[in-house]
Amino acid sequence: AKLDTEVTSAEKQKNLVLVGGPCVNKLTAEALGKTYPACGASSGIAENTALVQAVDDAFATGKVALVVAGWEADNTRLATSVLQNYETYLKGVTASKATVTGTVAAPVVTPETAS
Repeated sequence: AKLDTEVTSAEKQKNLVLVGGPCVNKLTAEALGKTYPACGASSGIAENTALVQAVDDAFATGKVALVVAGWEADNTRLATSVLQNYETYLKGVTASKATVTGTVAAPVVTPETAS
C-alpha cells in the first residue's frame, strides 16, 4: 500500500487499486477525469454513497484502475468492506461500476448499467 503521492510513473503502468475519493486522492481524481481536489458535488459521487468502479486504461492502455471511493471517509470505508467481502456482495456483478449505500452490517450494492 502506498499514498497517492508515493506512486511512481512506472507503477502507474500497472493495474491499481485506488482507495479514497477524488477530494483526498490525486490518482482517484485523475482516473475519474476530475480536477484534484474534487470535493462534494464536483466529485461525481452522490452524497452518502460510495462507488466501486473499474476504470479501463486509466493510466496505461490495457491496465485497470479499481476505484473504491466515497462521498466521505465513512462511505469509502463501506465500499472497502464490500470489496473485502467480494464473494457476498460483488460476485456475479458484470457492470464496471456499482454504487454502495447502507451500512457495513447491511450494505446495498447497486450495479450501474451503461447509458
